[in-house]
Amino acid sequence: MTRAQSSHLAGTWYAAGTERLRMQVDELLATAAVALQGAMPCAGIVVPHAGYAYSGRAAAAAYALLRGGDYRRAVILAPSHYAAFRGVALPDVEAFETPLGVTPVDRSALALLRAAPLFRCDPEPYQREHAFEIQLPLLQRVLPHIAVVPALLGGFGAADYVPVAATLAQLADASTLFVVSSDLVHYGSRFDYLPFPPAGVQAVRSGVRALDMGAIERVCAGDAAGFLDYIASTGATICGRVPIATFLVLHAGRTPGTLLAYETSLDITGDYEHSVSYASIAFPRTA
Repeated sequence: MTRAQSSHLAGTWYAAGTERLRMQVDELLATAAVALQGAMPCAGIVVPHAGYAYSGRAAAAAYALLRGGDYRRAVILAPSHYAAFRGVALPDVEAFETPLGVTPVDRSALALLRAAPLFRCDPEPYQREHAFEIQLPLLQRVLPHIAVVPALLGGFGAADYVPVAATLAQLADASTLFVVSSDLVHYGSRFDYLPFPPAGVQAVRSGVRALDMGAIERVCAGDAAGFLDYIASTGATICGRVPIATFLVLHAGRTPGTLLAYETSLDITGDYEHSVSYASIAFPRTA
């Protein structure tokens, strides 16, 4: 097992250099904290994973709730964008490094997962994957002493969600936070998803928002089956659908989610022919 995996996003997806990245993250968190007015003990959060220039504000809305919380570890459930496999890939490193420092891996939790069906050690998908690493600088600023349990989720069959969620549930104690990494609808020909024509900014904004809110409503309700059915019926291109559905199965019967922030790349760039949506959702911890 190698000691630490270095950042491959610094200087592109987020700022390079310790001071520049600290300033970038702290500015995002300060803006979110002012808007949200307070903290919330969370069992889990759903957060986006684009570059900070695009999704940083939406992500910070969830992370700002965590500062000073009594979390010992964060289980980060992220999709695999570059490697195809069934089940869950786990890393073989002791820590992950960004310009803000080194975050250790909870090795005992990792050992528990590796022994379970559908989980395996596979470091290769982590070499290019952004959906996991993009969470680290925000996490490092709000919970600097936390350990992480990285999990990249690949393809799942319908029967895979329950056993994977049951295995992850063994880690779901009062000091564990689940971080679910996902962007929402990817609209446009570049993503092979044109449920309606790109007939101007307002038409695309309205159409994309309606698709996103249909998914968000089911996520906040904790309805894993309804969420997956919605994706099947609409074709909604939600890259983290497997991590989201897995967390919803794990969290079933507990607190509903609260939408904290929502925006799209269209809002930032004005490009209505291609748009990616970003939202943060918090699931409060039960008493």
